[in-house]
Amino acid sequence: MLADLKEYRPAKIDFVLDDKVKEEFKDVMVLCKGAKSSKEVLKVFREKFNCLFPEGELATRQYDAHEIAMIREEYCLKEENDVPKRKQELQETLEAIKAMKKNAEEAYNSILLEIADLAARVKEGTTDIKLSSTETVRIALNGYFLFYSWVDGEMKLVKTQKIPDWDRGGLWSQEDVNREAMKELFGIEFPEVEKPAMIEKEAQDNDDDLPFGDED
Repeated sequence: MLADLKEYRPAKIDFVLDDKVKEEFKDVMVLCKGAKSSKEVLKVFREKFNCLFPEGELATRQYDAHEIAMIREEYCLKEENDVPKRKQELQETLEAIKAMKKNAEEAYNSILLEIADLAARVKEGTTDIKLSSTETVRIALNGYFLFYSWVDGEMKLVKTQKIPDWDRGGLWSQEDVNREAMKELFGIEFPEVEKPAMIEKEAQDNDDDLPFGDED
């Protein structure tokens, strides 16, 4: 375990040196052989060499077999105990991120849709208004349904609908009455309503059934 190596020091230290350097300085790899203490050697350096005494300098050394065994035990335990737990945490985090991403995308798309809807409403420039059921009327006139409603103190035309061709035949009499009312009340003339062919034929047949026929 790494904790066991905190104060550990190999019995023999093997420093890392380049092979070229080892070859070049092979004769001075160890100085003052046989010295009993560092004081003897340092005295030689002080007296014979022009040297400095650096502080905090680091040198690289090799791990010994014990250190390698302890470090290997450390990472084996971590691989056995910590890796599965970290992997699970990673998967949960990725799933959470995926969910967050999805929610963020949905929120983003939602606000874009809201903006597009509002922009479309502005471009359209219109909206619906609910009409009073007691102050709104519909009349058939000149091929249209006309909707009038009491708005802002006036009876206004607020909506029109084209009367389908299949429905006009049954509404011709209403249109005719309304056309006459417009002329009588407001002096506004609309084209006379053309009677459906069936109604014309029935009227003609009724005239032919009169006892005395048509008079010249």
